[in-house]
Amino acid sequence: MNPTTEPRVSVVVPAYRAERTLDRCVASLLANGYAGGFEVIVVASADTIDGLPSPFADARVTLVAVVPRLGAAAARNRGAALARGELLVFTDADVEVGPGWLDALVLASAGGERAVAGSVVNGTPDSGPGTVEYLVEFLDLHPRRPARTAWHGATCNLLVPASLWRSTGPFPEDMEGGEDTLLTGRWRAMGRFAFAPEASVVHHNRTTLRSVVEHQAMFGRFTAHLGRRGPYKLRPLVRYTPLAPVAAAGRLVSIYARVFAWAPELRGRALRLLPSVVVTLAAWGAALAAEGARIDVRTLRARR
Repeated sequence: MNPTTEPRVSVVVPAYRAERTLDRCVASLLANGYAGGFEVIVVASADTIDGLPSPFADARVTLVAVVPRLGAAAARNRGAALARGELLVFTDADVEVGPGWLDALVLASAGGERAVAGSVVNGTPDSGPGTVEYLVEFLDLHPRRPARTAWHGATCNLLVPASLWRSTGPFPEDMEGGEDTLLTGRWRAMGRFAFAPEASVVHHNRTTLRSVVEHQAMFGRFTAHLGRRGPYKLRPLVRYTPLAPVAAAGRLVSIYARVFAWAPELRGRALRLLPSVVVTLAAWGAALAAEGARIDVRTLRARR
């Protein structure tokens, strides 16, 4: 593509401390084979200037360097504001895409009329903690999930028509987690959301159990806010603080039911990892309850 030509698709990649994965991610994006014209906008932030990546040689890649760190939602919003394409695509620096990925997302958008979530493949199958993170965070978007049953998407693999983005975005920057579920849930309620399992990305997960547990605890806090703000499928369970243990147990049952329904290759591994999955979901549930209680107290005080 001539760099002066307006691209049809703009791919936005937030990056923070992504030295090990960013180059691999960008290389896969440039090699995906989409012929319709696309640009890649990398919004890289760091705590100091020394932590920023070098500019990319390919004219299709724009590097936006920011110090100090931007949150992921803010970085995605910054990239979307600079995008020239009529279709916005979001992915992450710890992702690799394959040939035909953009073609599959664009085709599923029905001429740019609807948002599309693609599927996610476990990029750390040999790591126990990495597989735990895949089970608790990305199994919901397994390639064998029946497309009609999907009700949300993830920002590691998401297409949004720019017109829809302008009317319903941007990502809420005060959540820093779950904002993709919030927006894709809204788009589904509007009848403008689809799941394209054939549009897969490989996600490289965290590989220490401590980091996985800490990340899920953080996500538990965000889920407390998500349950109070939008059309979240589990809203009745996460909206009421005393039900947090039930929500965690429900997630556990749901994960293993889906493993046996969609992912036969994961069955044995998932059973062996059950104790680690339980610990991870317990951390999520505890953080959900603690943050929910804080929100409830603030709400009660504000009403007095």
